[in-house]
Amino acid sequence: MANQILTPEVAAVIGRAKITGNQLVLPGDRLERKLYESVNKALVNAGGKWNTKAQAHIFDGDPRQKLGLMLETGVAVDEKKKWQAFYTPPELAEEIAAMADVKGHLVLEPSAGDGALADACMKAGAFQIRCIEMNPEAVAKLEDKGYSPPCNADFLTQKPASPYKRIVMNPPFTKNQDIKHIAHALTWLDVDGLLVAVMLGNTERPKLKEMLNGHDWKIRDVPAGAFKESGTNIKTAILTVRIHGRVRQGANDESCGASDASAETNG
Repeated sequence: MANQILTPEVAAVIGRAKITGNQLVLPGDRLERKLYESVNKALVNAGGKWNTKAQAHIFDGDPRQKLGLMLETGVAVDEKKKWQAFYTPPELAEEIAAMADVKGHLVLEPSAGDGALADACMKAGAFQIRCIEMNPEAVAKLEDKGYSPPCNADFLTQKPASPYKRIVMNPPFTKNQDIKHIAHALTWLDVDGLLVAVMLGNTERPKLKEMLNGHDWKIRDVPAGAFKESGTNIKTAILTVRIHGRVRQGANDESCGASDASAETNG
């Protein structure tokens, strides 16, 4: 989807909707199909999902503030597109955790979203997960799950206080952002460390080859449609990078995402 300019008719329908907790019920009068589709698109952009059983759009939390801003500005912002929030499906997340061999390790998740990869890593026996995430709403979910304190920041602006042996990530994809995020994550990776990342399926990009030059790496395609439930059919792949015998540079005392390598049980 994309950002949507609200027509007066769409705004009127949303303005008359009944909100109870995290559920929004549209007015009882039957809407003409085209109008309903426009209303539904606006609600989906705001994070709502239609639930047939409840006969309501369900949000992760109380949507009043977000919908109030939508009606005030006249724009339904596509939240997924804004935050690149195409979260990792559970089965794929478990596969990535297994590939990263996270058992006993302190793991960095630099684009944590709502915790799909972090959950899979904990299930696979990770010692602890350090999460970095830009979206404040996603950070709140991570805190609710016990990933505390997650760092609410743009990963690209952060610097490592100490290296990590394991990094898993599903970074933003557009405009080569996946390459930028992975390249930055490699500066956080310790000698003999392992990084496993979801990335855009276009593996012939010159910038990608430049980034991986000199590293021990491999890429495999992800089956088509793996991210359909997350709202995209974009072609993806999984990149694995292992660093051997490299002298790390640039560590400092930045606190966000700082690791404690001594806490790992099988470093």
